[in-house]
Amino acid sequence: MKQFFTNTLLEWNKHENTRSMPWKGEKDPYRIWLSEIILQQTRVEQGWAYYERFILNYPTVKELAAAPEEAVFRLWQGLGYYARCKNMLAAAKQIVSGYHGHFPNTYETIQSLKGIGPYTAAAIASFAFNLPHAVLDGNVFRVLSRFFDIDTPIDSTAGKKQFSELAQELLPHGQSASYNQSIMDFGAVVCKPQQPACSTCPLAGKCKAFHLGLTGLLPVKAKKLVIRKRYFYYLVLQYKDQVFIRKRTESDIWQNLHEFILIETPGPEDVTALRATAAFKNIVKDIRYNMDAVSGIFKQQLTHQTIHSQFLMLSAGKKPEMPGYMAIPRDQLDHYAFPKTITDFLSNRELTLF
Repeated sequence: MKQFFTNTLLEWNKHENTRSMPWKGEKDPYRIWLSEIILQQTRVEQGWAYYERFILNYPTVKELAAAPEEAVFRLWQGLGYYARCKNMLAAAKQIVSGYHGHFPNTYETIQSLKGIGPYTAAAIASFAFNLPHAVLDGNVFRVLSRFFDIDTPIDSTAGKKQFSELAQELLPHGQSASYNQSIMDFGAVVCKPQQPACSTCPLAGKCKAFHLGLTGLLPVKAKKLVIRKRYFYYLVLQYKDQVFIRKRTESDIWQNLHEFILIETPGPEDVTALRATAAFKNIVKDIRYNMDAVSGIFKQQLTHQTIHSQFLMLSAGKKPEMPGYMAIPRDQLDHYAFPKTITDFLSNRELTLF
């Protein structure tokens, strides 16, 4: 059963796998690492262009480590989850300072780098150095749980241990890179989360979930994802050709990014109600302003939260005092890195002021 599974995947990968990605077959650990970091919480279709831009701008880990943080954040802009970018920069500096710019070549040393967990370490170790470490991502969990009919929750301690041991048992000697690539691609294009291609699947003959009619029920998760709704209202305060922004210092996913004046409310507000809030009045109390325009709603879906953002364009009659904020020319906004919801607004031509 296990030998059939492994051999079938290898044959499928050799003769039928047509999935194309720029990092596929790559042996440079730096490029593999870069692709894996970009693809955390990001679809391949979205991450592809970012990967190519990073390789173009920073072809080596030494060049990435030496890059100004703001420039790297700007290149990352739109991918979200900026902690990945911060960790990536920290790891690049670790490689330069601790390994003389040479990417470490053992699973343990790779995993010691900032932001690298077991999956990413296994991917780099196997793809770059063909070391015997099985990858275990969402695609792999799904393929294994269905073929072997495993209903242990994949997000439980017992499940992680069970799947990790099974994945390692299935790994063929000397073919770690090919096998890991095959099972991940197989999960992406054949054993998909929705509407898997069971009718043409080469594993279907021995797939337990297929024969038991359990395909749609596996894999199992113990924890139900709770998504928090958040409502952001940005005051785009302008004076002549300048606009006020600040750098976030809070320890959250947007740390070190820039933003306009922000009011967060417990629920959605119309503009009239928002202007009546204490938070709004406190911000504009000494400012003579005009309300020039109001944007539509910009929505961003994150793993654990949904962000609803709206932008209010205010123009001041005289330059206001805004402690904690800096006034910059509007045409220099593209020199700064912003959260995705703001970049979506800035790239939208709905409002003529931008």
